[in-house]
Amino acid sequence: MDVNPSTHIERAAERIVENVHSASGGCREMARMHIECALTVLQRTADRKMAGALAAWRARKVVQFIDSNLQQPIRVEDLARLAALSACQFSRSFHVRFGVTVCRYLALRRMELAKSQLLNTDRPLVEIALLCGMSDQSHFAKTFRRVVGTTPRQWRNTHRS
Repeated sequence: MDVNPSTHIERAAERIVENVHSASGGCREMARMHIECALTVLQRTADRKMAGALAAWRARKVVQFIDSNLQQPIRVEDLARLAALSACQFSRSFHVRFGVTVCRYLALRRMELAKSQLLNTDRPLVEIALLCGMSDQSHFAKTFRRVVGTTPRQWRNTHRS
């Protein structure tokens, strides 16, 4: 789920290689020069977009904590404390790193866990709801529908058959 600018750079670089090579009439040296120039521009763009992002070590620590505690309520303040930042700083830098708010990220991770449970177990929905940190089945169904686009029961039936 990590927003990785180097992945975007690699995809863009592949397209650039194809376009520049054909546009330069097959001249290898000219193509190489154009590609190096374009890659420099792309790297600077990626670096600017990641400015202010949650540091990689903090992100790993936070994600590990989230994944280990999905069953429990997780507060932004607790995650910020774990990252040794204020709640405001943490929220901003988290959003830059992951491209979503902390609340949205938690919902996405919980629904990934829910989908795994729905697919691989016969647990009742209420049990899965509690396992995913939802307060009750209604909250679970509402969140699941908002994130996934369908109800948990419908999703289970569709993906199991």
